[in-house]
Amino acid sequence: MKVKKNISLFNSKPNLLFWAIQISGWGLFTLLNLAGRQYFVHFHFSELVNSLVLGICLIISTSGLRKYYQNKLNTKSLLAGGIQILLASIVTGFIAMLLFALIIVPNQEAIFNTTDQVLFQQLLLGSPMVIFLILAWSAIYSMFKKQQQLKQVQQKQDALEQSLKVAQLDVLLSQINPHFIFNAINNIRALILEDTNKARDMLADLSEVMRYTMQIDKAKTILFSDEIEVVTQYIALNKLQFEDKLQVHYNLAPETLNFSLPPMILQLLIENAFKHGIGKLKQGGKVEITSQLGDGYWTVSVENSGTLSLPNTENTSENVGVGINNIKQRLSLVYGENSCFTLKSSPVGVIANIKLPL
Repeated sequence: MKVKKNISLFNSKPNLLFWAIQISGWGLFTLLNLAGRQYFVHFHFSELVNSLVLGICLIISTSGLRKYYQNKLNTKSLLAGGIQILLASIVTGFIAMLLFALIIVPNQEAIFNTTDQVLFQQLLLGSPMVIFLILAWSAIYSMFKKQQQLKQVQQKQDALEQSLKVAQLDVLLSQINPHFIFNAINNIRALILEDTNKARDMLADLSEVMRYTMQIDKAKTILFSDEIEVVTQYIALNKLQFEDKLQVHYNLAPETLNFSLPPMILQLLIENAFKHGIGKLKQGGKVEITSQLGDGYWTVSVENSGTLSLPNTENTSENVGVGINNIKQRLSLVYGENSCFTLKSSPVGVIANIKLPL
């Protein structure tokens, strides 16, 4: 019931705005009409009644015209809509004058203290001005109606784009977890026969990491400190496999720990470094994680002592793996063109850089 009430209030706002403008607009016209008839100089009762009745008739007739426009106005064709507005304004003008005549003519003796035989002719002569006023009202109303429709279309388009982004992020996040689980389970399987205790420790670490990933699965961004925490656990999983062959160094600016970034981005960079870098070296290697500020950007980089075997990896999305493509797509969805991802050779081996706007 509360939801229905809120919807009803929301829908009533345009009607309240219309009536506020409708009454104030024709009320202003009535005042101008009285001023033109010099009512404020002579204070003739007949002029007051004449202007008030005309104003009320215009309010009633244009309110009915609004209903017609809401249900029948052709907004797809400019020519058809224009002809429709012209004809509807003419008919509404005659209706307004008919309402005016039905009120004034039977009571003209009480209002004017006389009976004018040519009153109908005067009403007909005044019809073009009334039609012009209603035509101007129609033009203003249709303009606002078109603007409102464009705004509604834009709102729907924005909502669709936002829902599409959410759906795409969900799909990309669903790629991360199975990919990570697959690698972790393979590591555990390799250790079960060699060292049961280490395998048990890896299962415990895997459990902690998976609990974390399930908690942030729908989050758009998370704190960098939280990301570092899960990365530390992930590295612990891999260190049990690589043993002394894996060295990890952290170079993190303290102020960046409170910044936010898309979840699992750093974990994917570390995973890529292990899989395509350190994992291919018999002697093992090192990984350095850096987070620093500079030139208006926050840069997060992961450097490993492997080799970049694919040419033009930085510019060729077809040659990079699922993890790298995932990173690029999620950065694009969250930051648009304001973020930058590069993967290139470095003096140490290979470095992956993510630049995020502050």
